[in-house]
Amino acid sequence: MDKIREREVQSKRTLLIADDDVISGDILSSFFEKEFNILRAYSGKETLKTLSTHLDIIDLVLLDIYMPDGDGFTILKARQENKEIKKLPFIVITGEADIERDCFYLGVNDFIRKPFSNPEIIVARVKRMIELYEDRSIIKEVKTDKLTNLYSIEFFKKFCIQFDEAKPDISKDMVSINITRFRLLNELYGKNYSDEVLKNIAKFLEHFVDKVKGFASHTSGGDFLVYCTHQDDYQSFVNDLLNHLESSSVHLHIGICPNVDPLLDKDLVIGRAHNVANSIQGDSTIYAIYDSKVEEKVFFEEELINSFKNSLKNREFKVFYQPKYNIQGDKNRLSSAEALIRWVHPKHGMISPGVFIPLFEENGFIQQLDAYVFEEVARQQAEWKEKFGIYLPVSVNVSRVDIHNPNLEKEILEAVDKVHVPHDKYYLEITESAYSQDKQEVISLVTSLKEKGFLIEIDDFGSGYSSLNVISELPFDVLKIDMVFMKKIDEHPMNRDIVKMILALCKKIGATSVAEGVETVEHYKFLKECGCDVIQGYYFSKPLPENEFTALMEREYQNGR
Repeated sequence: MDKIREREVQSKRTLLIADDDVISGDILSSFFEKEFNILRAYSGKETLKTLSTHLDIIDLVLLDIYMPDGDGFTILKARQENKEIKKLPFIVITGEADIERDCFYLGVNDFIRKPFSNPEIIVARVKRMIELYEDRSIIKEVKTDKLTNLYSIEFFKKFCIQFDEAKPDISKDMVSINITRFRLLNELYGKNYSDEVLKNIAKFLEHFVDKVKGFASHTSGGDFLVYCTHQDDYQSFVNDLLNHLESSSVHLHIGICPNVDPLLDKDLVIGRAHNVANSIQGDSTIYAIYDSKVEEKVFFEEELINSFKNSLKNREFKVFYQPKYNIQGDKNRLSSAEALIRWVHPKHGMISPGVFIPLFEENGFIQQLDAYVFEEVARQQAEWKEKFGIYLPVSVNVSRVDIHNPNLEKEILEAVDKVHVPHDKYYLEITESAYSQDKQEVISLVTSLKEKGFLIEIDDFGSGYSSLNVISELPFDVLKIDMVFMKKIDEHPMNRDIVKMILALCKKIGATSVAEGVETVEHYKFLKECGCDVIQGYYFSKPLPENEFTALMEREYQNGR
């Protein structure tokens, strides 16, 4: 724990009194014992040992020059060679004026003369010396961030207050700039690349605050703060920052607290700006303005994040299964299912995946949640095999964040092989958008999994900008038509033609076609006539919890497949 943080939790400062004269040491201890914690050492050797073992809590050393096993000069020379001990102030206890010059050359800060007089003055001098060292340490170590040369957060907050006092009649804004998934950026492109991104943002912010009157801070990781005169247009700020970065791999979320009340605590204002930035989901580079609704949303999301681990441990995440029916032939047959995660929260009840999935993608929890789903689905397939004698194929989603997980393939194999589920009964859904963003990683991953016998399903086909590239470059077995087409199929004849073309393409390349989001008998008939292999949606069934899906399978197999 560093000295500043230590001070926050420690009510008393600590003195080391190094003096072999017991009486002298006792007298000094009596001066300080009400306000300080006291450590004692009676020799040079013991002093060095105490410094090495208690350095993190000692605030000042009162040092007698003449001691056995290493005198005070030995201690002072050791201090000169140790940068951590050198950060401590030393006051020499002496009755000899002629040694003061030598002590000053060795970095001594002050002297206390024997015999002692005026205890109150001695205590005051010690207190002041500690305060001077703490202030100097703060100025030296935390005024600016070494990488970006922007202000540290502590100095940033001090300057915010000074700015308000100097310009009370000028409206000001607090701006939080966050590089989304900064840790992942580091892992993918390396620390040198990430450092260059940070320095580029800092360079832009320095120019911006010079122009609009303000100042900036690099707080930590991919987070920056700006406090500046009020701006009416932040869209141009965003555009200029993006143009300056010239990188498609960097995505920013920007939260703005406009017209800050100067009487509000700066930590509160900074927290609001951070909360606004964190409320933005997805990779789009956008900004949001603070209001009370945004803060309520952030507090709710923070509560979800904090309860994630317990909910996972208590199995409050439930896998639901949406039936998929093969509609070709005389009779519709239950052919497979899609696994969908739901959260039955102990306080908030059923929480939509549309709320928690983007949240967990942002903070990295999605990998733990997906690993949980991988195991749950495989376990359920094995149970159904015991009960019904068949392995029903189930599709599980591989999120865009999973693509960057170096242990993903291992996690999938362990989940499936542990309960002996055949690989070709375990479908892995890859979204088209994941391919569009991380093309080479997706191709490498999918190729390896397909070689091991897993079936690959492309989800949301037709929603991205690289649909033709997907089918030409990515090995796959199943193509799912984006449900947006089904929702808009009646709006324009062209949408029907697009669906027909996709279905014809599937036939041509030998891929199984799946249409999701099917809700009406008209859509069902249209898809059947066009040769769609499999459909899922509310026309047949909503997603079902484990017990209800098991009951559905029982009815299906009682009536004959």
